[in-house]
Amino acid sequence: MKNLPQRIPVDPIPADLTLPCLIHDLNNVFQTLVEAADLLSDDPRWLSLAATILRSIERGKEITLSMHATNTAAAAFEVVLAAAVSFVQDYVTLHNGPPVHIHRDVKPGIVLPRPWAWERVLINLLLNSVRAMPDGGNISILARQLRDHIEIIVTDEGTGIPAELLPHLFKPHVSTKAGGGLGLHIVNSIVRSEEGEVTVANRVEGGAEFTIIVPHSSIPAFTRSATA
Repeated sequence: MKNLPQRIPVDPIPADLTLPCLIHDLNNVFQTLVEAADLLSDDPRWLSLAATILRSIERGKEITLSMHATNTAAAAFEVVLAAAVSFVQDYVTLHNGPPVHIHRDVKPGIVLPRPWAWERVLINLLLNSVRAMPDGGNISILARQLRDHIEIIVTDEGTGIPAELLPHLFKPHVSTKAGGGLGLHIVNSIVRSEEGEVTVANRVEGGAEFTIIVPHSSIPAFTRSATA
Protein backbone atom coordinates (compact mmCIF):
# COMPACT_ATOMS: atom_id res chain seq x y z
CA MET A 1 0.00 0.00 0.00
CA LYS A 2 1.07 3.51 -0.71
CA ASN A 3 1.96 5.65 2.23
CA LEU A 4 -0.98 7.88 2.99
CA PRO A 5 -0.26 11.55 3.62
CA GLN A 6 -0.14 12.44 7.25
CA ARG A 7 -3.34 14.10 8.34
CA ILE A 8 -3.01 16.94 10.81
CA PRO A 9 -5.76 16.99 13.42
CA VAL A 10 -8.09 19.93 13.12
CA ASP A 11 -8.91 21.83 16.28
CA PRO A 12 -12.54 21.60 17.29
CA ILE A 13 -14.71 24.52 16.18
CA PRO A 14 -14.62 27.20 18.91
CA ALA A 15 -17.56 29.01 20.36
CA ASP A 16 -19.67 31.09 17.99
CA LEU A 17 -17.44 33.74 16.43
CA THR A 18 -20.05 35.17 14.09
CA LEU A 19 -19.98 38.63 15.64
CA PRO A 20 -16.18 38.95 16.06
CA CYS A 21 -15.67 37.72 12.49
CA LEU A 22 -18.27 40.19 11.19
CA ILE A 23 -16.51 43.04 13.02
CA HIS A 24 -13.16 41.90 11.60
CA ASP A 25 -14.51 41.94 8.04
CA LEU A 26 -16.22 45.29 8.52
CA ASN A 27 -12.98 46.78 9.79
CA ASN A 28 -11.34 45.65 6.55
CA VAL A 29 -14.06 47.48 4.63
CA PHE A 30 -13.59 50.58 6.77
CA GLN A 31 -9.84 50.55 6.15
CA THR A 32 -10.40 50.49 2.39
CA LEU A 33 -12.78 53.44 2.69
CA VAL A 34 -10.23 55.33 4.79
CA GLU A 35 -7.64 54.87 2.07
CA ALA A 36 -10.12 56.05 -0.57
CA ALA A 37 -10.96 59.13 1.53
CA ASP A 38 -7.24 59.87 1.93
CA LEU A 39 -6.83 59.83 -1.85
CA LEU A 40 -9.77 62.21 -2.24
CA SER A 41 -8.32 64.58 0.34
CA ASP A 42 -5.28 65.14 -1.91
CA ASP A 43 -7.55 67.15 -4.20
CA PRO A 44 -8.85 70.41 -2.63
CA ARG A 45 -12.13 69.98 -4.51
CA TRP A 46 -12.93 66.86 -2.48
CA LEU A 47 -11.69 67.85 0.96
CA SER A 48 -15.20 68.31 2.34
CA LEU A 49 -16.39 64.99 0.90
CA ALA A 50 -13.33 63.19 2.28
CA ALA A 51 -13.96 64.63 5.74
CA THR A 52 -17.59 63.48 5.61
CA ILE A 53 -16.56 59.98 4.59
CA LEU A 54 -14.03 59.79 7.41
CA ARG A 55 -16.62 60.93 9.98
CA SER A 56 -19.01 58.23 8.78
CA ILE A 57 -16.27 55.61 8.98
CA GLU A 58 -15.50 56.58 12.56
CA ARG A 59 -19.18 56.25 13.45
CA GLY A 60 -19.30 52.87 11.77
CA LYS A 61 -16.28 51.71 13.76
CA GLU A 62 -17.82 52.88 17.01
CA ILE A 63 -21.07 51.07 16.23
CA THR A 64 -19.27 47.81 15.49
CA LEU A 65 -17.21 48.15 18.67
CA SER A 66 -20.34 48.81 20.70
CA MET A 67 -21.87 45.59 19.35
CA HIS A 68 -19.02 43.64 20.95
CA ALA A 69 -18.50 45.70 24.09
CA THR A 70 -19.99 44.47 27.35
CA ASN A 71 -19.50 47.65 29.33
CA THR A 72 -19.50 51.12 27.76
CA ALA A 73 -19.42 54.44 29.58
CA ALA A 74 -22.65 56.39 29.86
CA ALA A 75 -22.95 59.78 28.16
CA ALA A 76 -25.01 62.93 28.45
CA PHE A 77 -27.99 63.06 26.14
CA GLU A 78 -26.73 66.32 24.62
CA VAL A 79 -23.52 64.61 23.49
CA VAL A 80 -25.36 61.65 21.97
CA LEU A 81 -27.81 63.94 20.19
CA ALA A 82 -25.03 66.18 18.82
CA ALA A 83 -23.33 63.18 17.19
CA ALA A 84 -26.63 62.01 15.68
CA VAL A 85 -27.45 65.48 14.33
CA SER A 86 -23.97 65.76 12.79
CA PHE A 87 -24.46 62.46 10.97
CA VAL A 88 -27.86 63.51 9.63
CA GLN A 89 -26.53 66.87 8.47
CA ASP A 90 -23.78 65.05 6.56
CA TYR A 91 -26.47 62.87 4.98
CA VAL A 92 -28.49 65.89 3.85
CA THR A 93 -25.40 67.61 2.46
CA LEU A 94 -24.22 64.56 0.50
CA HIS A 95 -27.66 64.10 -1.03
CA ASN A 96 -27.91 67.78 -1.96
CA GLY A 97 -31.24 67.79 -0.16
CA PRO A 98 -33.35 70.83 0.69
CA PRO A 99 -32.60 72.61 3.98
CA VAL A 100 -33.56 70.72 7.13
CA HIS A 101 -33.47 72.60 10.42
CA ILE A 102 -33.13 70.56 13.61
CA HIS A 103 -34.30 72.30 16.78
CA ARG A 104 -33.18 70.96 20.16
CA ASP A 105 -34.90 71.45 23.52
CA VAL A 106 -32.94 69.22 25.88
CA LYS A 107 -33.29 69.59 29.63
CA PRO A 108 -29.96 69.15 31.44
CA GLY A 109 -29.00 66.15 33.54
CA ILE A 110 -30.12 63.29 31.28
CA VAL A 111 -27.42 60.60 31.15
CA LEU A 112 -27.86 57.45 29.08
CA PRO A 113 -26.09 54.09 29.16
CA ARG A 114 -25.01 52.48 25.89
CA PRO A 115 -24.68 55.85 24.12
CA TRP A 116 -23.95 54.29 20.73
CA ALA A 117 -27.21 52.37 20.89
CA TRP A 118 -29.08 55.59 21.65
CA GLU A 119 -27.25 57.37 18.85
CA ARG A 120 -28.60 54.69 16.50
CA VAL A 121 -32.10 55.38 17.83
CA LEU A 122 -31.79 59.11 17.19
CA ILE A 123 -30.14 58.74 13.79
CA ASN A 124 -32.88 56.42 12.56
CA LEU A 125 -35.64 58.69 13.84
CA LEU A 126 -34.04 61.79 12.33
CA LEU A 127 -33.40 60.10 8.97
CA ASN A 128 -36.98 58.90 8.93
CA SER A 129 -38.12 62.51 9.39
CA VAL A 130 -35.73 63.86 6.75
CA ARG A 131 -36.97 61.35 4.18
CA ALA A 132 -40.56 62.27 4.99
CA MET A 133 -39.83 65.93 4.10
CA PRO A 134 -38.87 65.96 0.40
CA ASP A 135 -39.09 69.76 0.38
CA GLY A 136 -37.18 70.21 3.62
CA GLY A 137 -38.57 71.63 6.85
CA ASN A 138 -38.16 71.53 10.59
CA ILE A 139 -37.47 68.69 13.00
CA SER A 140 -37.87 69.27 16.73
CA ILE A 141 -36.38 67.17 19.52
CA LEU A 142 -37.56 67.48 23.11
CA ALA A 143 -35.92 65.52 25.93
CA ARG A 144 -36.89 65.94 29.56
CA GLN A 145 -37.00 64.20 32.90
CA LEU A 146 -40.42 63.62 34.39
CA ARG A 147 -41.21 62.17 37.81
CA ASP A 148 -40.48 58.53 37.03
CA HIS A 149 -39.28 58.45 33.45
CA ILE A 150 -37.40 60.19 30.66
CA GLU A 151 -39.40 61.42 27.69
CA ILE A 152 -37.93 61.99 24.23
CA ILE A 153 -40.16 63.45 21.50
CA VAL A 154 -39.17 63.83 17.85
CA THR A 155 -41.56 65.72 15.56
CA ASP A 156 -41.34 66.69 11.90
CA GLU A 157 -43.28 68.54 9.22
CA GLY A 158 -43.31 65.66 6.78
CA THR A 159 -46.00 63.78 4.93
CA GLY A 160 -47.09 61.81 7.98
CA ILE A 161 -47.68 58.08 8.10
CA PRO A 162 -50.44 56.25 6.19
CA ALA A 163 -53.13 55.17 8.64
CA GLU A 164 -52.89 51.53 7.58
CA LEU A 165 -49.19 51.43 8.50
CA LEU A 166 -49.45 53.03 11.94
CA PRO A 167 -50.26 49.82 13.89
CA HIS A 168 -47.41 47.93 12.20
CA LEU A 169 -44.76 50.63 11.78
CA PHE A 170 -42.15 49.09 14.10
CA LYS A 171 -42.28 45.65 12.53
CA PRO A 172 -39.44 44.67 10.16
CA HIS A 173 -39.79 45.76 6.53
CA VAL A 174 -42.91 47.87 7.07
CA SER A 175 -42.37 50.94 4.92
CA THR A 176 -43.74 52.94 2.02
CA LYS A 177 -40.34 52.59 0.31
CA ALA A 178 -39.03 49.44 -1.35
CA GLY A 179 -36.25 47.84 0.66
CA GLY A 180 -36.97 50.02 3.70
CA GLY A 181 -38.55 49.32 7.03
CA LEU A 182 -35.64 48.34 9.28
CA GLY A 183 -34.77 51.72 10.78
CA LEU A 184 -37.84 52.01 12.98
CA HIS A 185 -37.60 48.33 13.88
CA ILE A 186 -34.07 49.04 15.17
CA VAL A 187 -35.43 51.99 17.16
CA ASN A 188 -38.11 49.85 18.77
CA SER A 189 -35.72 46.99 19.53
CA ILE A 190 -33.19 49.23 21.29
CA VAL A 191 -35.83 51.13 23.25
CA ARG A 192 -37.48 47.90 24.38
CA SER A 193 -34.10 46.54 25.48
CA GLU A 194 -34.00 49.48 27.93
CA GLU A 195 -37.51 48.54 29.17
CA GLY A 196 -38.88 51.57 27.35
CA GLU A 197 -41.64 52.16 24.83
CA VAL A 198 -41.80 54.09 21.57
CA THR A 199 -45.08 55.24 20.03
CA VAL A 200 -45.97 57.20 16.93
CA ALA A 201 -48.84 59.44 15.87
CA ASN A 202 -49.67 61.82 13.04
CA ARG A 203 -49.78 65.46 14.08
CA VAL A 204 -52.92 67.50 13.46
CA GLU A 205 -50.82 70.23 11.84
CA GLY A 206 -49.05 67.71 9.60
CA GLY A 207 -46.06 65.46 10.02
CA ALA A 208 -45.35 62.71 12.52
CA GLU A 209 -44.48 62.59 16.21
CA PHE A 210 -42.45 59.83 17.83
CA THR A 211 -42.47 59.58 21.64
CA ILE A 212 -40.02 57.49 23.66
CA ILE A 213 -40.66 56.77 27.34
CA VAL A 214 -37.89 55.16 29.40
CA PRO A 215 -38.33 54.54 33.14
CA HIS A 216 -35.61 55.90 35.40
CA SER A 217 -35.29 52.48 37.01
CA SER A 218 -33.91 51.01 33.77
CA ILE A 219 -31.19 53.66 33.45
CA PRO A 220 -28.72 53.28 36.34
CA ALA A 221 -26.54 56.06 34.97
CA PHE A 222 -29.43 58.49 35.29
CA THR A 223 -30.20 57.37 38.82
CA ARG A 224 -26.60 57.92 39.90
CA SER A 225 -26.39 61.36 38.31
CA ALA A 226 -29.73 62.43 39.72
CA THR A 227 -28.89 61.41 43.27
CA ALA A 228 -25.21 62.40 43.32
